[in-house]
Amino acid sequence: MINTEKLRPIPYRTTTMNKWFIGLVLAAQLVGCGAESDQENTPPRQYTKQELYPDRYYVTENNWYEMVDSEDIYYKDGVKRAQIQPFPKYYIYRAKEWPREDLNDASSYDLPRVQFYWANMGDKHDPMYTAYEGQTKIWSMKTDGTDLRLVLDNMTVGGYGKMVRSPDNRYLAYGNGDEKRVYDLKTGETYSLADNYGVPRFVWTEDSKTLYFADTRSLIYKWDIETKQVVPSELKMTDTNVFFGGYRYVVAATGLIKFAPFSNDVVSRASWRMPNELDVEDAISVDRSISPTGKYAWAASRKYHFKADMEKETAQRMKSSMMPYILGLNGRFGGSKHMTTFTIRDYQTDKAWRWRPLGMNRTIKHNSLYNAFANNGLWFKEAQS
Repeated sequence: MINTEKLRPIPYRTTTMNKWFIGLVLAAQLVGCGAESDQENTPPRQYTKQELYPDRYYVTENNWYEMVDSEDIYYKDGVKRAQIQPFPKYYIYRAKEWPREDLNDASSYDLPRVQFYWANMGDKHDPMYTAYEGQTKIWSMKTDGTDLRLVLDNMTVGGYGKMVRSPDNRYLAYGNGDEKRVYDLKTGETYSLADNYGVPRFVWTEDSKTLYFADTRSLIYKWDIETKQVVPSELKMTDTNVFFGGYRYVVAATGLIKFAPFSNDVVSRASWRMPNELDVEDAISVDRSISPTGKYAWAASRKYHFKADMEKETAQRMKSSMMPYILGLNGRFGGSKHMTTFTIRDYQTDKAWRWRPLGMNRTIKHNSLYNAFANNGLWFKEAQS
């Protein structure tokens, strides 16, 4: 017998639902195809350099720094003085984009500062190299390595010798090729003092109104910031001098000398050349530093290091393996003379820091300290008086 139940037609309602379901599937497929098409037309997301290199801190599009731990330092006496902590290491590909030192920015002057010569790019094969980037410029940073600023970038040739900043931070005296110049950070003007050959020797008066400088080994002049006139002077000076309290302090060949105001009359001296103790050649200083008040001075001869104390009028030979070529207030902090590897020593706590602030190229030119009285002369904010 034929089972008529199997031949019974499917109700209309059931057929309609199947058609609706099939249509829904087709619609979903069409929508999916459209989404895939939209995704194909959507450009990939552009990541910022900061996202691509999270360990870098971009100051501008082409300039950045990274935090790198300071280095260990070996001392012959075996004492562990090195402090290991992170310091900024700077990579400058476009110097004109970098922040300049601004006298109106008080945040830059809450610590003493160091200024130095540096051509930020030295690799001529680098695709971003230009003659401008490879040109020597003057930079500055706080003594804790932060707040790198561009000071001067219109130097036609490399700088040389010690540069000296006026006590009010406004004027920078420096050597440029065979010239001695003064740059005014407020107006942006540069003044040429002299164009004769000779190692630059500068000293500013306490009121920042007069600069004494050496034109040759024996000729001394002074320059007035108001008249812009250069006139001869009879004052004695070396490459390491300071005016303070009206007196002039000069680190000479074998000692620290205190002169009466604006004269060559010696008030007192502290000499490290003891009779019958040192040969003249072993006592003559080839590198010198002085504290901002003239109270302390260090010197290095071809064999020894010396420290002078003007208040006590004494000088002694030091066993220190580091000569502080820049010297802070009261002689507590001292720093190395080059910025390729910068070393700081705290002589009160017997701690030391060494790091490499320059990520590209190197410099062996002299640095110098200014704004020295900020933070009570302490080179780190966390330092205790």
